[in-house]
Amino acid sequence: MKKIYLLVFLFFIFFQMKAQAQEIAVTGTVTGAEDGMPIPGVNVIEKGTSNGVITDFDGNYNIRISENSILEFRYIGFRTLEFPVNSRSEINVQLEPETANLDEVVVVGYGTESKSKVTGAIEQVDGESINQTPVINAGNALSGRIPGLIVNQNNSEPGNDDARILIRGLGTTGDNTPLYVIDGVANRDDLSRIDPNDIESVSVLKDASAAIYGAQAANGVILITTKRGKSGKPTINYSYSRSFVSPTRDVELADGALYARSVNSYSSQRGQEAVYSQEQIQNFEDGTTPTTDWLDEVYKPHSSQERQSFTIRGGGEAVKYFVSLGTSYQDGLISGDETSGFKQYNFRTNLDANVTEDLTLSLDLLGRQDLRSFLQSDNNTIYGNTLRAAPDIPATVNGLPARGREANNPLAIAQGNGYLKQDNNIFNGTFKANYAVPFLDGLSVSGWMAVDIYRNERKHFNQPFSYYQEVDGVVEEYRGGPSFNNTFLRLDSQNRKSVTLNASINYIEHFGDHDFDLLLAYEQNRDDRSEYWVQRNGFQTDQIDELFAGSANSELQSNNGSASLLTRQNYFGRLKYGFDDKYLAEFVFRYDGSSIFQEDNRFGFFPGVTLGWIVSNESFLENSDFLSFLKLRGSYGELGNDRVDQFQYLNLYTLGGGLVFGNENVNALFPGVAANPNITWEVSKSYNLGIDTRFFGYKLNFSANVFKEVRDNILGPRNLSVPSYTGLSLPDENIREVHNKGIELEAMYEGEVNEFSFYVGGNFTYAKSNQVYLDEEGLYPEDYQSAEGYPVRAELAYEYTGIYTSQEQLENLPGYGGGIGDPIFRDVNGDGEINNADRTRQDLTNIPQIQYGFQIGGEYKGFELNTVFAGQARATQYLRYSFAPGNNGLKYFLETAYDPETNPNGTFPSLNRGNIVDRSTMFYRDISFIRLRSAELAYNLPKNWITGVGLTNARISLSGYNLLTWDNLKGDGLTDPESINIEAWQYPITKNVSLGFNLTF
Repeated sequence: MKKIYLLVFLFFIFFQMKAQAQEIAVTGTVTGAEDGMPIPGVNVIEKGTSNGVITDFDGNYNIRISENSILEFRYIGFRTLEFPVNSRSEINVQLEPETANLDEVVVVGYGTESKSKVTGAIEQVDGESINQTPVINAGNALSGRIPGLIVNQNNSEPGNDDARILIRGLGTTGDNTPLYVIDGVANRDDLSRIDPNDIESVSVLKDASAAIYGAQAANGVILITTKRGKSGKPTINYSYSRSFVSPTRDVELADGALYARSVNSYSSQRGQEAVYSQEQIQNFEDGTTPTTDWLDEVYKPHSSQERQSFTIRGGGEAVKYFVSLGTSYQDGLISGDETSGFKQYNFRTNLDANVTEDLTLSLDLLGRQDLRSFLQSDNNTIYGNTLRAAPDIPATVNGLPARGREANNPLAIAQGNGYLKQDNNIFNGTFKANYAVPFLDGLSVSGWMAVDIYRNERKHFNQPFSYYQEVDGVVEEYRGGPSFNNTFLRLDSQNRKSVTLNASINYIEHFGDHDFDLLLAYEQNRDDRSEYWVQRNGFQTDQIDELFAGSANSELQSNNGSASLLTRQNYFGRLKYGFDDKYLAEFVFRYDGSSIFQEDNRFGFFPGVTLGWIVSNESFLENSDFLSFLKLRGSYGELGNDRVDQFQYLNLYTLGGGLVFGNENVNALFPGVAANPNITWEVSKSYNLGIDTRFFGYKLNFSANVFKEVRDNILGPRNLSVPSYTGLSLPDENIREVHNKGIELEAMYEGEVNEFSFYVGGNFTYAKSNQVYLDEEGLYPEDYQSAEGYPVRAELAYEYTGIYTSQEQLENLPGYGGGIGDPIFRDVNGDGEINNADRTRQDLTNIPQIQYGFQIGGEYKGFELNTVFAGQARATQYLRYSFAPGNNGLKYFLETAYDPETNPNGTFPSLNRGNIVDRSTMFYRDISFIRLRSAELAYNLPKNWITGVGLTNARISLSGYNLLTWDNLKGDGLTDPESINIEAWQYPITKNVSLGFNLTF
């Protein structure tokens, strides 16, 4: 099928269908709608072609075009106008002033709002922009686009490549995950697996505007709106892309010579004989003895990725519809691996029917299947084994997998019969009714029911695999992997059903200069979950992956299961008021209840207030040529975070074995965590001041926000203990407090030069948390070790100052180890010893305090260029290494390790001696970077090439993701700065180059 699509596409390009329409000459004048004055320099273009002219000084134009084409009139500061020619020879038009997309509709909590009247800190990006990034996971496409949204891709494993998304950084020591709302339904899903072609827009609520979501809103809210039908003839769209995926970089490992020297150095510092002779080392250096490049042997240069989408959108006065079908596929990177990969199949139907003049019914349906397949060992373990495999042992023998490191050659694992498969099946359905009350204009009532069903099946088959060794010139097969008792088949099943009911009343009234909008609503949710697993060990064969083939011995059989129920009930509303299109006010609230908490303490009230002043609508600025728009904003709100474990208000017990009665093992209840009947949600007090401006006829846009958040009632343990004989653990209490503050800046300039239109924009976010109270008194030996006053997740570490290189240093400087080549750590408290009391709190974590992005693009005669750069600063990652004979290490660390004979100028301690303490500053690395996150070069084929075959648009594109990175790790041969594994034992971060096309009928 793919080949057919590609052949059709090539047919369109190379044979250029010649169904030409007759050309005519069209003249006319372009004037302004407000003052009637002619507008020079307007681009007058035959839509979908490169055929165009520019109006002269008097606003006149003359163009030859196809008689049934559409003229497009474009000029910065005015709304683009499209005008069907219909064989007319004269077309005069008036352009309306552009309110710089200020009339754009922004999706907010339980509604929409004109962009010019948004008073909260809300950002929105459209689905078209998201689709410019060639990724399967839509969350990764947001990087660099939205101020306040901290986006990092920490893993690129197919099917597990979710972005880490935070809104304004870290605000709590607990769960910082934002609330995701899809088409009005909370907790339905997140961004990761939504087909990007289905997305209309993504909005981010960052301040008090999120208070309408109550106890789930403290970490911010992300609203995903999918496409719906539009009046008009059906628009059919098909898109296809194929990507070539490869690691952004390969870490540099020690070659055979460096490895051999390092093994000798390692042995020498332990008083042992050299393992490798100088002749052997020389043979590695001159290539006589080959070095095994394990990364090159195990991983392919690239893998593949595909995405297809087919959509139909249209409707009439009675019914509007949007229907989509989509598939995506990601391949693995391991050579010979025919198991690993990710496949997704999805459909979506959004229907709206005007049953009567006052009654509208909507039905939304989604079905999705995610199929993940992995090797029996997880990808991070396999990558770690690849990095640690010694370069003096072969990866293959006569083309067959060799033994490898500790008989765990990834190539052998890839060819074995073991696997791990995960099948997720998702169904979402929403039925909605909206009734406009006929006897009172502006009054409407609506209600909807959403049903979400999830089923996750997991099957893990862990079996031996074959590797080969040459013995006396004969290649023999051996078995590696788990022993008989450790072979197993495990089946997991997880089920979830969520039902949400919503009813609301909305009243809108306008009289004189006054605008009112009132929403009152009720919502409830029931979320049932259950899971179980069964396992059998002791498989005689790896050819039968069913439970019955496992051992009949009950000691090699196990199972377990659990279930949970979470319910929510809430009342919420919003009152908006506007006066004279200048003064804006909005009040939102939610009275939120949850079964997470004790019955008498389940409900909380969460209010939010936002204010706005459109200064540019004042009389003293109405005629400003410089300032086109100016709005000042401010907000305050109280938002909750109830993402905590359930039933903490009860004494918890565990059911388990370990007791013997009458020579039989029996289950019994064991005391667990003591009850805290007063447990409640975190409360965030959110403050925000903002400004939105537009200059030079809306060519230059600028926005800024200053924010502060005070989060209290955060759950944490008190610095107390109970006697061990009680068997109890103390419960967490709502005692912690964290503050978070920062700034956000955003600017965009759009311009045109003749037929070339372009844009340049950027955004900047600074967000820093401060742990104010954690109940740490007496917890640490020294006061300066307290986490209070430092960012969330700030770690303790010894301060590395150098290496012991002389006996004099050993005698005069306190040490942790006490040998030549050992690290020197600062004696912070001056007691003459190095111990836990000398650790200091670090200022930075791997959550960046600064993220930024900028976009550059343009369009010229059908060609488009769109680029997004993303960067971060003020972030560090702990990146250590380990080394021993038989285990290779990273080249950078082995080259710089101190050795009194072979490397007396080494800047790192002797091999592995840097690891004599848990954390030290020697291994913290700056992970600031700037990355070309995405780039797209596209061409829209001329209309006269495609209209004869029923196409309205045909677009081909070459795009890329993570194409270039500038950082401080690459020069040392270290891992990608977005990788978070402390020894780089993690599936590599990838980049891709993609070819695609889009056809619209």
